[in-house]
This record gives sequence, C-alpha cells and structure tokens, in this order.
Amino acid sequence: MTEGYARLLRALLPGIVAKLSRIEDPRDQRRIEHSLPLLMLFGILMFLSHCTSRRAANRELARSSLLSLVEEFVPGAKDMPHADTLARLLCAIDVEAIDRYYEELLRDFIKSKPFQELNPGRFLVAIDGTQKFSRRYQWDVGALNRSVGDGDKERHYVYVLESILILDNGMALPLLTEILENEESVATVQEKAGTTAGGEHAQKQDCETKAFHRLAQRLEKLLGKGCVNVVLDGIYASGPVISRCQNNGWGYMIVLKKDCLKTVWEEFNGLQRIETNNVLLAQWGQRWQEYRWINEIEYTYGKNYKRLTVNVVTCTETWVEQCPRSGKEPKTMETEYAWLSSSHLTPDNVFETCTKIARSRWRIENNFLVEKHQGYQYSHCYSYNWEAMKGFHYLMKFGIFLNVFITHSEAAIMYARIEGIQGYVKRIWESLRQGKWLTADNTEKTDSAVRGRLRIRFPKLKMTV
Repeated sequence: MTEGYARLLRALLPGIVAKLSRIEDPRDQRRIEHSLPLLMLFGILMFLSHCTSRRAANRELARSSLLSLVEEFVPGAKDMPHADTLARLLCAIDVEAIDRYYEELLRDFIKSKPFQELNPGRFLVAIDGTQKFSRRYQWDVGALNRSVGDGDKERHYVYVLESILILDNGMALPLLTEILENEESVATVQEKAGTTAGGEHAQKQDCETKAFHRLAQRLEKLLGKGCVNVVLDGIYASGPVISRCQNNGWGYMIVLKKDCLKTVWEEFNGLQRIETNNVLLAQWGQRWQEYRWINEIEYTYGKNYKRLTVNVVTCTETWVEQCPRSGKEPKTMETEYAWLSSSHLTPDNVFETCTKIARSRWRIENNFLVEKHQGYQYSHCYSYNWEAMKGFHYLMKFGIFLNVFITHSEAAIMYARIEGIQGYVKRIWESLRQGKWLTADNTEKTDSAVRGRLRIRFPKLKMTV
C-alpha cells in the first residue's frame, strides 16, 4: 500500500515542487538553513498527512525518519524544517503566486489524457461560500465583520468562495478560490502612514456575489466558454449572476427560493394554469417525484431594465420515512425543490437535468464537511498574519488535490474503500513516519525507466438511476 502511494507521489510531486520553486524568495540566501522548495514541500506534506496544526506538524513531520522522503524531491536537504519557519516565509513572499501555480497545475491536468477519459464532455462545477473561522476581535483589517445576537456584539471572520470540479467517477477536485477581504479606504492607509491627522477607519465590505464575478472571470480563463455547467445556491439567483453565466455561454442550475425573484414566481404560477402538459411523474429510488416546469419566463432587473429569459422547474418529492431506532410508525414525508435552468426543459431531459446536474450541488457541501472535519482542518487559521493565512490555505489545496487524485486512482482505490479515505491516509503516514519510504535505489519497480512508463488510471464509476 505504501509502495503504491510512493509511486504516485513520485509521479506528481516533482512537478509541483518545481513550479513552487519559481516563487521569489526575499530572504538573505547566505543565512538561510531551509530552501524555499523545501519549505513549500513541508507545507504540502502538512495537509497530505492530515496534520491538525503547526505544532502537530512539528511533532509528526519534523523527524529524521522522513528525511529520505524529502531528499527525493528536494536533493540536499539536511534536516526537516520547523512549521514556524514556513509561517515566517509566507509572511514575506507573494502568496498569490502559490495560487497561480495551483491554477497552472489544474490547467495541465485538464489537458492530460487521464482527465479527457474521465470527463469527455462539459465541465460540471459547483460554487459556494463558507466561513473559515471567526474571532470576537479584529486581528486584521482584511477580516469581514457582522453583528450577532442583539446587534451589540461583533464577530470578525474569514469567508471563502470555493469552486470544485465534479467528475463522474466520484472525484471532487478543488478548483479556484476567492478569499473575501475588506478594502481599506485611502484615508485609512494615509493615517497608518502618518500623513493624515486621523479619522474613522472606512472599509469597503466584500461580499459573496462580488467574489463570484471575480471567480467566474478566472474560471472562464481556465475552463473556457460554452463548455461549463455550474450549480449554485439560492443566494446567486439574481440577474447579474445569470447574465454572467449567459455571457460566458455556461449552463446553470440555480436554486430558486420562494422569497426570491417574486415576478418570476408570479409568472410561473400563472402559466402553470395554462401549460398543463409540462408535468412529469417519476420514481427515483424509493422516492416519487412530480416535475413541473415553464420555459422562457421574462425577468427584468437593474436600473436599465435589462431583460433575461429563464426556465423554472419545480420538483415535489414524496417518500416514506422509516423510524427503526425510535420505534415510531412510518410517516410520509414531502419536500419541494425549485431551480432556475439554462436548458429548455422537456419531458425527455427534465429528470436527468435535475437529478444528475442540479443535485450535484450537495457535493460541494460534502466537500466542506471533509475539509473541515475529516483531516484538513479547514477552520484552523494556522497564522494570524493575513498573507500567511492565505498561503497556508493555498498549500492546503495542493494537499487536498493530491489526496483526492491518489485515493481515486486504480493503485489506491481498493485500499481507500477498505480503510476509508481518512483511515487510508492515516495508515500511510504511520508507515512513512516509521521510515518505510522505499527509495528509488532499493526497488526495481520505481526506477527511472518504470517511472517514465507510469500511467495513472482511474476506474470508471457505473452510475445507476
């Protein structure tokens, strides 16, 4: 199991370390003990091995038994670095360069043959925001703030807009990230520099919808136009977001809440009495569904009264809830879903559009659960320096990408299914901390010739509806 993991790391990590080595190092090179590539590798290994904090990384990674692993990717490493050294480095370098090289990694992967086999059609992307962590005091001017309770208490927090790429074989790979941060006014910056007599600290509060447009612009450059389907939460059911998707040529399924876009709901309810044939009854597993839809509903928004055409579909779902633990009688449950759709809905495509595309949005919620509670400590700040905090977050994405990539490959998926992904990673790193890293010199399976012929394959997941 460890040998298979080692072979995959040998195929993936050298290119990543080479990319991160291009970042400019502002430190005095005559006085440093640990090079920038070594510290970047240490940061990735922190999240690969599910270290819970910097202190845990010092306890679990900074040991001589892992030196043979590190030397294979950073030749000449004499000892393991300290996590505080990495934190100080992230305070000084351009951490956005880490995110740019992650984007470059994604671009290379999307062009690769294994990805083309996994995803021969359109890209399915889920976008949503989540809180990283919060404090009762303002530790940095970049942190967002909100009132809680009766309004007299204030919380300062970090909020992140994430996107993931959903593949048919079960993989959910992290894509691009937008970290929301406040922008200080010119007066505040001048006051800090001592050029003004003082005044209030004016800040421009960032928000999730602003971050969406920044993220969409970057995703367009990465994935292109006309080949993307996005699934979004109800907060994005607005004219500007729909216009952005339409201008990019993206398909979309956006959750539509009852108290949102009232004119669209009024027209939908009125047209339902006329277009009575737009109904489909279906069974999905043990659930019975009734779909109703209306195409080409006009929606006007903004000061310039810009017009859009949207399609709306609702799904009323009924099932029998069994209560074996409580011993209560089974009861019939019912819920209703609604979406804005870019597709012209018909009886032939409405079921697949809602079940295969729209319901894929839960994958990003599950992804947040994994990142926060199953090994990656997403809610841990790792540093109260704003730039260092972002740097650790970007390094975490490398670690998540590698673990998802490896655990879904043919070489590891059997072990991951037996142990569970979190248990698999734990078993691997228990073995590596004992010094059981097989170097390329003592195994024929991992020599340069075999590594050159190594092709990473992924099993195909059979989808059944």
